Amino acid sequence: MWHRLGDYTRTIVQAMNMRPNEVRLLPPTPAHILVRLFLPDHSDVVLRIAPEGHLAREVFFGRTMAQHHFPAPCILHHDHRRTLVPFDYLLERFVGGIPAAHLGDDPPLLRNLARQVGRVLRRMHRLSVPGWGSPGSTGRWSTVSWPEVLASLQKTFAPESVAARLFDADQLAGFAALLADPANQCPHPALLHGDLSLHTVRCTTGERVNLEALLDPGPVVGGDGLLDLAWTFTDPASPQAWRTGLVEGYIAVAPLRQDEWERLQTLRGLVAFWKTCQAYCRGEPFKALRDQALALLGERSPPPDPGQIEPDLNRSYITS
Repeated sequence: MWHRLGDYTRTIVQAMNMRPNEVRLLPPTPAHILVRLFLPDHSDVVLRIAPEGHLAREVFFGRTMAQHHFPAPCILHHDHRRTLVPFDYLLERFVGGIPAAHLGDDPPLLRNLARQVGRVLRRMHRLSVPGWGSPGSTGRWSTVSWPEVLASLQKTFAPESVAARLFDADQLAGFAALLADPANQCPHPALLHGDLSLHTVRCTTGERVNLEALLDPGPVVGGDGLLDLAWTFTDPASPQAWRTGLVEGYIAVAPLRQDEWERLQTLRGLVAFWKTCQAYCRGEPFKALRDQALALLGERSPPPDPGQIEPDLNRSYITS
């Protein structure tokens, strides 16, 4: 793939009648190759290539976000027929700015940005989508329930052979109980990002910070929106300013209900378990994630007293 990337890019550019002044390779994502096309009118475009798999999830997310005026890259063209080149690709508007991770040294600015992200997430999570999980290559949604999505994620992110090396039998039974918890039931699938982090949020800065786009959706774009909060809250690299701002923005209109609190706590435990296994597989530090997963496993109860939990998940954010 890589040795013919220039030829493939040229073929796509010519077919679209584009005449870029410059072509530059961007840092890839785990699943995609990204090529920036510098156009004469300065409306730069990103060519997103999926060497394996398809881009139905990214297309659905991008077009749904655009339809409802949520911040995400605008998709200009998508080709899944593979008649021109032997892979799925799409063209999207380049979004300038910097990742939110670059604001780590400025907590007030990061907290302000996180509030904006939290407000957008709350609006996204109120938007119903056609199914659970993500669409397949044909655009159809085949998963029938949210618990089925969670079970699939657990099988993918935390294989039994890996989990058994990191947790004892009682702990594994506890995570199995988390997965089977009735609190995981979700009334209807909502739009979610699926991989929210400081690296998938693009912003611009000046006198103030502005949210520009949510990039690179994760494996699940339809389901319980609280997964987005659980995903980023379990990241040990997330500063407190980010967590606090997210919740402030998310509950700006209405606090979390009791059932939402319970689902969030369950999802946090599952995500911490999954991320522990993934960090181990990648040879990355995993102790902090493991400790977090076990701590959350022991907190399967009504919301604790405010002094016992993080400020960003304080009981004052909960409503009955």
